[in-house]
Amino acid sequence: MRILRTLYARLAASLLMLVIVLGTALLWTGHYVSDMYSQEVTQRLNQSIAMYVTNEQQLIEGGKVNQQAVELLAQRVMTINPSVEVYLLDAQGNILGHLLAKESVRQRRVSLGPVSDFLSGSATFPLMGDDPRNPGARKVFSASPIVEQGETVGYLYAVLGGARYQTLRESVQNSYILRVGLATILGALVLAMLAGFAVFFMLTRRLTLLRQEVERFQMDSPDETIIAPVANSVAGDEVDALRLAFAAMAKQIQQQFRALQSVDSTRRELIANVSHDLRTPLASMQGYIETLMIKDEELTTDTRRHYLEVAHKHTQRMNDLIEELFELAKLDAGPIELNTETFSLMELIHDSVQDFELTARDKHIDLTIETGNDNCYVVADIALIQRVLQNLLSNALRHTPPGRTVTISVSDNEHRARIEVSDTGNGIASHEIPHIFERFYQSQQQRPSEELGAGLGLAIVKKILDLHQSTIRVDSRPDQGTRFIFELPMPA
Repeated sequence: MRILRTLYARLAASLLMLVIVLGTALLWTGHYVSDMYSQEVTQRLNQSIAMYVTNEQQLIEGGKVNQQAVELLAQRVMTINPSVEVYLLDAQGNILGHLLAKESVRQRRVSLGPVSDFLSGSATFPLMGDDPRNPGARKVFSASPIVEQGETVGYLYAVLGGARYQTLRESVQNSYILRVGLATILGALVLAMLAGFAVFFMLTRRLTLLRQEVERFQMDSPDETIIAPVANSVAGDEVDALRLAFAAMAKQIQQQFRALQSVDSTRRELIANVSHDLRTPLASMQGYIETLMIKDEELTTDTRRHYLEVAHKHTQRMNDLIEELFELAKLDAGPIELNTETFSLMELIHDSVQDFELTARDKHIDLTIETGNDNCYVVADIALIQRVLQNLLSNALRHTPPGRTVTISVSDNEHRARIEVSDTGNGIASHEIPHIFERFYQSQQQRPSEELGAGLGLAIVKKILDLHQSTIRVDSRPDQGTRFIFELPMPA
């Protein structure tokens, strides 16, 4: 059964076994301590009884036992205390006389070791000695030496827990007091066990709830599972710490799941956009090349050259798109280690502007540089920053009508170089600005006269500046132009 495999069941079973073991040990210990205590009290109360007997009469005279005196004194002691059994021993411990039935005394000698300890006065009670009626048994006793002419000629040995004492003790084993005491102990153990069960239930209940949350999280979609909020962000014990750790893990998994969904959606969109952007130039190229192949003899030289220029233009567009896709894929592939160095920003800007001078001249656009510091140095990856400048200048020239201006300016801003690429083109609508750095995004207000881009240039710009921990801002007004602004750190 599943319930028997639960943590609560195992803890309860462990507690039950512990209570049984401890209860048994407690009962045995109680019984043993009670018995030892009773025997110690008996021995202390009757410690001098043998001495009193030996002081009454001389029990051994001239090496012979005074049998009449032994019988008289033993009978008197056993009459006062029937549980006492009196034995007369010689100097070697051999039993010389007693008043018990002859057949009941099964041992003819008593070990004198305990007797010597008893007489030394330093023994720890209860002190056990031989029981002549039960060979191998040990019982408390009293002893006194019998001295004749200054020499010990024997001992009076009195067993304090004789047969009658044992019979009386066994008769009270089922007494009311003992039953009440035993019931009290068992009741206390049962109550302790029930209290332990309740405590274990309270402790394992939170684990059970946590297990249910984990199972629900496992069965449901991570994006749909609702993780119960943790009441306190500080763990009170190990269970709270485990629940906090699970909540953090579940939240991270949900975030990663949503990120994967977003990446998958972006991938699908990327494939669709790439397919569309490649299909258009491919179709145009195919159409013009097929026309050249079919009507080659009918076309004039100028027409043939025009068709080839159009096909070449679409080929160049495809090449630019593929290069941008590879570059963006490289930036997205994983952690990129920047090759940062200190370089002259103005030299890089002049080189970048020089690459676009011919394009600006053909479009009759004035491409200018403005700076208040010709010796501006920055710390960055020069190759990636050159790509940023190229993409921004290309984007500005694409959206600026002939006869207008594109400007790149540099200024200092608290130990950082501020770079602005601005144009006097048609501008960007305010609702489109948040989307212009998205991949394959193209303005809905793009005019027919403007060149159609792939929509990857600004996405690459943002990715590179993110790697440099720099942000790019956009300031644009319709029919007045657009400014792209970003900053780079200057050397200390």
